[in-house]
Amino acid sequence: KMQELLRKNNKYYTEVNKLKKILKLIVPLLATLVLLTACSGEKTKEFIKNSDGHELKATLYYKDEVVNKFVTVDTIINNKDNITVDFVQQALQNSIGNISGYSYNVEEKNGKITITYVIDYNKLDFDKAKSALRIPENSLEEARKLSTITKRITENGFKEK
Repeated sequence: KMQELLRKNNKYYTEVNKLKKILKLIVPLLATLVLLTACSGEKTKEFIKNSDGHELKATLYYKDEVVNKFVTVDTIINNKDNITVDFVQQALQNSIGNISGYSYNVEEKNGKITITYVIDYNKLDFDKAKSALRIPENSLEEARKLSTITKRITENGFKEK
């Protein structure tokens, strides 16, 4: 009986030591990955706007003068028209359809409808997006410039956070 307990105990310590060795390998790798990601040079700019029962937050992910991703979160705070998630999804699908590099998600949280729009400029089908999203610029390079987007967003009443 005692030998069996010792064997189980020994097996347990062997497993724990294996886990410790694995963690000693993984932790420095994760730390390096986090540092590389943080130091990759990508920065963010946030803008906010409150308008007509909507709380809007726009985040630009950019490196140098090039925006890689543009995320807008529109929270309908005052849903006086009783808009439903299905209605918003259907309206977006009908007006925008499917565009590569552009996505939206509609969900209800705490009685508020939240719509998250994501433009991934690295995957964006610019020709389709230009007409559907009414992008005034004639080239993807111009449309994804930090100065272009910042100018357009502030002209639409957003304030930098």
